[in-house]
Amino acid sequence: MNRLLIAALPLLIATPAVAQAPGNMPAAQTRAEAEERAQMIFDQLDTNHDGAITQDEVAAFTKMTGDNPRIVGRVTKLFADADTNHDGKLTAAEAKAHADAAFDAADTDHDGVLSPEERQAARAKSAAQNPQQ
Repeated sequence: MNRLLIAALPLLIATPAVAQAPGNMPAAQTRAEAEERAQMIFDQLDTNHDGAITQDEVAAFTKMTGDNPRIVGRVTKLFADADTNHDGKLTAAEAKAHADAAFDAADTDHDGVLSPEERQAARAKSAAQNPQQ
């Protein structure tokens, strides 16, 4: 996995809909862009490309990041939250549904675009709910 992706994943994994753009100012983001970002993350974590992310793939990823507690916590929570049928595998459909739900929760004016303010508010809410991350 390339080093740029490993460096960026802590920002991306929080939830694809609220991940911050490069720099400190979040950019506006459409649902399609959020879904594309979620698919990119999914594809990188699905190392055997079988259409599902397993606990073994998550463990391999976190080991590559040096078992950083923040990353391990985020990836573990994302996996648990998104694995809706609790079969120990995260499918692309489950990941997309999770990304869409995060987008919908952040899109407070329901216009289909996350403004910088909506993204900042969602990120602050996520940080408050998950202080260890």
